[in-house]
Amino acid sequence: MQDQGTRASRNVLIQAELVDLLRDGLRGQLAVAAQRIASADERPDAREHPERFQDPLRCMDALRALMEDIGWSAPPDDPRVDPRIDLRIHGWALTEALREQVSVHVDMLRDIDHADERRATVARDLNALSILALTVLLRTHADTLRGASPRAGPG
Repeated sequence: MQDQGTRASRNVLIQAELVDLLRDGLRGQLAVAAQRIASADERPDAREHPERFQDPLRCMDALRALMEDIGWSAPPDDPRVDPRIDLRIHGWALTEALREQVSVHVDMLRDIDHADERRATVARDLNALSILALTVLLRTHADTLRGASPRAGPG
């Protein structure tokens, strides 16, 4: 039987201020997958190799599924937005969206020359994104270790 700690470790709560940033990351990754499909389609032998489309389509499906769960544009405090993300279902898409946004925010910080309100906002968002990314990675790793261990956690 599964204990409460194991179930809780599979879910991560997205803070309201990160929902729009996460959506931005998901849209960015959807664009990357779309570019991969366009590149596969431009190849002269595209019709003979439909398998080239499978990976980017799977990526798009996973990214869209997470976007559906958090809502495409609803305000973060909207009751239709579920801020609890099941890592078993959405772990990959969440990690990709976070990776995208952390990278974007690092680049933005690098491009802001002087300390001002904009820099402080970007730094705050980057810190929150980094904490969430670390939480996701640690929980995912803990589940991996729990599955590999002869004992399923404390008990």
